[in-house]
Amino acid sequence: MDLNHDVSGLMMEMPAGIKGDTFGREHHPRRPLLLDTVMEGRERASRSRLLQLPAEILADVVGLLTDDKAALASLALVNSDCRQLARSVQFAEIHFDYSRHKQELMLELAREAFNSPRKLSIGACVRRFTFASEPKHVIDVHMDLYDAMWRDSYKYSNEQREGLRKETNDFYRKLVRLTVLPIPVTMANLEVFVWEDRFSLDESFFRGLSRSSIRHLKMRNVFIDDAWLMEEPLTPKTWPLCSLDVDISLAFRSKDVVDSYGDGQDVQTTEPINPISPFFRTLFQLCAPTLESLKWTTVDILSKDNISFGRNPISFPRLRRLKLGSLHLDATVFALFMSAPLRHLELSPMVSTQHGGSLSADGTVRDLSSFVVDDLPVEKKTCMRIAKFILQPDRLQKLFVHERHDAYDENAHLDRCIIPVLTHDKFSHLRSLSLAWGGGSIPAHELEIPVTALAAVGALVSLEQLSLGCGLRNGWRTQWLVNHPQLRASLQGLHRLKKLALVRDTYPIPSPDFDAVAYYARRMVMAEERADAEGRMELEPDEPGRNNNPEVEIWERAHRNRMLDHAEAYAAVLPTLEWILCGQRPMALERDDGGRTDRLKAVPLTKCRDDCDRFLKETFGLATQGD
Repeated sequence: MDLNHDVSGLMMEMPAGIKGDTFGREHHPRRPLLLDTVMEGRERASRSRLLQLPAEILADVVGLLTDDKAALASLALVNSDCRQLARSVQFAEIHFDYSRHKQELMLELAREAFNSPRKLSIGACVRRFTFASEPKHVIDVHMDLYDAMWRDSYKYSNEQREGLRKETNDFYRKLVRLTVLPIPVTMANLEVFVWEDRFSLDESFFRGLSRSSIRHLKMRNVFIDDAWLMEEPLTPKTWPLCSLDVDISLAFRSKDVVDSYGDGQDVQTTEPINPISPFFRTLFQLCAPTLESLKWTTVDILSKDNISFGRNPISFPRLRRLKLGSLHLDATVFALFMSAPLRHLELSPMVSTQHGGSLSADGTVRDLSSFVVDDLPVEKKTCMRIAKFILQPDRLQKLFVHERHDAYDENAHLDRCIIPVLTHDKFSHLRSLSLAWGGGSIPAHELEIPVTALAAVGALVSLEQLSLGCGLRNGWRTQWLVNHPQLRASLQGLHRLKKLALVRDTYPIPSPDFDAVAYYARRMVMAEERADAEGRMELEPDEPGRNNNPEVEIWERAHRNRMLDHAEAYAAVLPTLEWILCGQRPMALERDDGGRTDRLKAVPLTKCRDDCDRFLKETFGLATQGD
């Protein structure tokens, strides 16, 4: 089965990721457009005094109704002005999930593109559009195919299955064309477009999209049929995007793709070229003059050849934020990006391993403010080059450097290469630091952060937020047995510190038969746990576990109370501390007794343990809410 061209692939649930990672994921609705904007140049029809108020005030008023669907529906029935005012909230964001009622909405948006004379449209109210089909809705709409492929496949012949598959795939392709159709016609105010379906896209998709008002484009886990040249007549001469977040790969190989590479490329070169190169080269030529933020990944399991832009250099004069993910780039492409006026840079393990040794040490990145390396390379020479690169910026404010989780002995370079440079006076402006040591492995053992490293971190008095971790990053095994008194003593000079995260930390199990690595998995209850669980009774109880086990609930309360004690102990030596994560419990520090004393009291921010993985990536790295 070719899942890149088969709707049945959209019926499969994708891995949900780590459970217990919901902290900080609040959704903030996009503000509605002003009434004058969604009226599409028409005068307001109503003479009502309310509707004669300035558009900015009306936007604030109707924004108060964001969560009141009934009130918005009633408002839309008053008159044409009120209808557009209500729509500006109702349709500021559209999330297409493949449900039947969302398909009806897509059909209405397409009809608007053909209206003559043009009526006031829903499309004019849309600021953000997301196309992300949910498996349950795909199954509901195409139940026959689901039965034939998954549930009752034995009842269907191969011919019947193929017939249903072809019919459904044709329906999906028409739906995609129907979705793209109104975007350049009626969605004049569309700013953000997100596409997440894994069904392969054809060139007509980009023909419509590139002629729209979109300024921020995200395409995740997307496949394309061929490496088209993103140039006339397929696209306009330019595509003035501000931000681009693309994870695009080829769905299949075209034997002629290198022959169509375009002007300026030497097809006789002895260096093999990744077949997707023409697509990305011409895509970046379209948007490079205006691009301010780029996140780029392409997963290619069939070709390990480098992506090349050929002989024609591409300039990125406005590029400030760059995240290079899983990519094989040739040296010229990497150098082009490094010559941009970057402020924020993140290198994936693949890119840092391939190009870390060529990072500039000549001061060309003096304005860099944030630098992220997730997984240091195993080669010491490359890590030394990265260390020299870190010393180049004049005012580096955010630094994120993690070793591979299994880095050990001669392959562990955080202490050898990175920690020593932190003593340099170049880091007097550093506000945010995230460090993670390796040493992780499946056999049970416990890890510690070296005292010399803690001393170097404790001397960075400008720090406002700090994250420390050790060992395996995923799974139930946690290997960093924290020496809290030692850690507090090392950090007590950080008088500006507001956030402190202890990641993948573990604690002793009250039994000689078990190692601390299984602390969260065992959740063993002894007399001490029962006693600690009785403390802080004024707090609301945690959410009950899935198994509703009283013993587990006792352990969770005891663990929560112990982490609150640790938090208050850190607050006693870090007077500006506002937030802390330890023991998988995010906590706030508040003034006790209504602010009448200097004592800080720890308050749990969740009703259960939470890894805070995404929140940490957003806070200490370059991740954003939409990642």
